[in-house]
This record gives sequence, C-alpha cells and structure tokens, in this order.
Amino acid sequence: MSTVRLAPFVAVLVLAGCGGDDQSGSPDVYARIASLTDCSALQQEFDQAEANRSISRDPSIQTSYMVAADERMREVGCYR
Repeated sequence: MSTVRLAPFVAVLVLAGCGGDDQSGSPDVYARIASLTDCSALQQEFDQAEANRSISRDPSIQTSYMVAADERMREVGCYR
C-alpha cells in the first residue's frame, strides 16, 4: 500500500488507548480480519469500521475493529 492515512491511524491509537487486548464485538469479524492477507481488503475493513463508528451504539467496538485491521495490515506488510 503506497498511501498511509495518518489521521485515521492516529485517531485509532488515541481512541484505543494505544492498543490493548480489548476484543469487544463479534468474534466473526475478528476472525475475518485475521484471515485476510490482501491489503485492499484490510483497508476496506478499517474504512468500514471507521464509517460505522459514528453511528454505532458502542463506538469502542468499531475502534477495536479498526485496531485489529491496522495490526493485521502491519503483520502482512501493507505499510512497506
């Protein structure tokens, strides 16, 4: 991935308290994110969670999905 979006990433770190093991939400979503290796698909997961955060009853769940997608993008080398 050639473009790194810093603003959403910084927002994720701030809202998530710089990471953590809080996996509130659906285990199926985390499993889907963990199974992805395509950077575009992972970015879509991140973007969807970001879009849903503003309308969610529990925005922290969406933030957790964003963190999971960001961590997976790092694992598979999307930021190189």
